[in-house]
Amino acid sequence: MLDRDDRQERSANAPGGVAEAMNRVLAAERAALADLETCRQEADGMLEAGRREARSILDRAERLVHEIHARTEHLAAARARQLVEADQGERTDEDEEELLAAAVGRLAARMTGESSA
Repeated sequence: MLDRDDRQERSANAPGGVAEAMNRVLAAERAALADLETCRQEADGMLEAGRREARSILDRAERLVHEIHARTEHLAAARARQLVEADQGERTDEDEEELLAAAVGRLAARMTGESSA
């Protein structure tokens, strides 16, 4: 006669037994872990591609900012030269101190928000 341990061992190894069920669970877990690793690798690749794209966008933006600053400086210098040339051409015999005092007064009025600017 079979004792209890022998019966449990045979039922565990029998088709549809506990051992087979555990093997299926472990195989499913290994497959799930492999799928998870594949997903992690794909996600890492996507993140790296996103980082490269972000760096590329930042580099382009910085180049544009530098170009805009250079153009602005060039235009401001040209405009300043035009204003100086125009001012020198329109000057009369007014005293330089009076011109400076008037300019400072206008600037002060603008800075303080006075309407007489």
